[in-house]
Amino acid sequence: MSDKIAFYTKKNIDSWNEAAPRHASINSSLISTVLNPAFNNLNPDFDALVDSCNIKNKSVVQVCCNNGLDILSVKNKGAARCLGIDGSKEFISQAKELSEDANQPDMEFLHSNIYDLPDEFKSSFDLVIITVGVFGWMPDIYKFMEVCSSLLVADGQLLVEEIHPILGMYEEGKPSYIDSSYFNKEPIKDSNGLDYFNKEKYDAKENYWFHHSLTEILMAAISNNLRLEHIKELSYNVGNFCADLEFVKHNPPLGINLSWRKIE
Repeated sequence: MSDKIAFYTKKNIDSWNEAAPRHASINSSLISTVLNPAFNNLNPDFDALVDSCNIKNKSVVQVCCNNGLDILSVKNKGAARCLGIDGSKEFISQAKELSEDANQPDMEFLHSNIYDLPDEFKSSFDLVIITVGVFGWMPDIYKFMEVCSSLLVADGQLLVEEIHPILGMYEEGKPSYIDSSYFNKEPIKDSNGLDYFNKEKYDAKENYWFHHSLTEILMAAISNNLRLEHIKELSYNVGNFCADLEFVKHNPPLGINLSWRKIE
């Protein structure tokens, strides 16, 4: 891992650890919610994409799993081995608690910088999943895709649900507005906190967001032996960022689903 990647990921992980107690407080009702064996936190289009992979009895890893709700949803669908990975120790603790509350004690959670995973997990999973709000925290999207590809067995699939890259041009407001070039390559520094539920600002540890164009994302995958099999742009809010744009007359895409297959 380069010094540059180490610097940015440490800053971001520290900021997420700081935010974890706030998120736990906001999501205090989750303990009772996950008790339902049919609990499913996935958005409809991504849910359908997961189902298209015949998930039952397959091994699945979620990269940057946060509090584990999405990998728990996959487990509830009948997946076999399920592993959630996150750089935030605090969110991994929340994920472990919720999986136990959900009576899924065999789920696994790993606290690790995604750029520095142990080799033991390579070529171990039928599916890698990524859900909303991951790409932008990655200072090097090519190295990140390399890691994702390395986790897959041959013919395994990478499934992604993300905020559409075009929203990197926008700033939140009433209404949200274009404030940046689509081709901006400078990291965006922020210290207003990571409360994306209530949008409450607080004096937070600094974090850095990186804009990756759709071209960069697709080429990062191609360069790591991943063949695109599915892409769907979404008109509705998936990440609670610039959510008002869903309802404007000339709305941009707000989300995107993608599926790749590992080829040898």
